[in-house]
Amino acid sequence: MARHSDNTRESIIDAAEQVVIEAGASNLTFEAVASKAGISRGGLLHHFPDKASLLKAMLDRFKKHIDESRTKMKMRNETSTGPEREAVVYVKTCLAEDIGKYKYVTAAILASGAHSPELLDTARSRYRQTLVDLTRDGLSFERAAVITLATQGLRLMEVLSVSPFNDGERRKIVKELLSLAELIQ
Repeated sequence: MARHSDNTRESIIDAAEQVVIEAGASNLTFEAVASKAGISRGGLLHHFPDKASLLKAMLDRFKKHIDESRTKMKMRNETSTGPEREAVVYVKTCLAEDIGKYKYVTAAILASGAHSPELLDTARSRYRQTLVDLTRDGLSFERAAVITLATQGLRLMEVLSVSPFNDGERRKIVKELLSLAELIQ
């Protein structure tokens, strides 16, 4: 029974992401999600009693995707092993090309922050933990902060569809961020 419930829960999150992608964050309603998931509104409420819990599940799944990508990159030894390793992995995973499919999910969660500020507590603690991770092996706090700010700034511009950078310029920016991450103090 729990397996079916887990599958239904994941299907609901898939449906919510699709609603945001197809109709925008402002149209993320329980009715739209239930319809897209092919379940009743009551079935949706059984898994997610309110919109905040649905948005949190979307954020948690996004976080899980990022964490899995970081772990896979480390396991494949795609980066060095020095103090810059965490920063390089961070930049590469946050700005990876496939991360674009989460653009609208990120936008929905961002928009929900105005409605449910407590949802941002998770993001706040996540960014604090990122700084701890990046500085653990010797990268300075200042450099870690600049890398985090620049990486998330670029992502935010892309999420909001206001980035003035073309693909070539973006590649150059990512290359520069990686260079900054790889510099030893």
